[in-house]
Amino acid sequence: MNDVTCEEKKVILFLVEGPTDEISLGMILQKILKDKKIFFHIIYTDLTSEKQSNVQNIFKKIEEEIQKECSIQCFFPSDIMKIIQLVDTDGAFIRDSLILEEDVEHAIYTAENIKTKHLSEMKKRNLRKSGILNFLISQNNILDIPYKVYYFSCNLEHVLHNEQNLPQEEKGEFADVFSEKFYGKPQEFIDFICDKEFAVEGSYVETWNFIKQDTHSLKRYTNFQLFFDEDK
Repeated sequence: MNDVTCEEKKVILFLVEGPTDEISLGMILQKILKDKKIFFHIIYTDLTSEKQSNVQNIFKKIEEEIQKECSIQCFFPSDIMKIIQLVDTDGAFIRDSLILEEDVEHAIYTAENIKTKHLSEMKKRNLRKSGILNFLISQNNILDIPYKVYYFSCNLEHVLHNEQNLPQEEKGEFADVFSEKFYGKPQEFIDFICDKEFAVEGSYVETWNFIKQDTHSLKRYTNFQLFFDEDK
């Protein structure tokens, strides 16, 4: 096992959907939190919208992912000081009437609606995802470890690059550019993520209440800046 004692508890574990989350943020966060051990666990799916996910089993699914990373990195859950889950909102909180049926290859997100050829499935996904997120927001611990979930709306690329529907094949390149831009410039990154243009003001609960309103979960917002206040 890694030389991480329960007394130290310097591990911060980030749970993310895809590799571009780690590429974009991993090295920057390690530079900022230099006295901590930062690990990114890539789930390679959105647990909050999976058809097999629900409020009853979501914690079990998250716990399984945590255990996977502990096994990979050779530390215990008791070595982790906090668990941070980063999620895309994907317009999950909008009204069903704003989900429009169109013959498009992939869902298209705008600041006002979602266009999809799978209307019924998208409505079900939003109901499932919003319900799971509401549950996760109310939780403070998982495996007896402090836990928080922060959002990027409507997705990571929307906040970091102002690109709402960035093609999958371009995400890696954009992530590399972002990481290179802010690596070694921790204060510039913090200033960026705290930009009032998209950083929602208020407490943890208040920022989540905000993103649930109207079409906010489609617009360019994040509450990740709160992580840096809480880590002080």
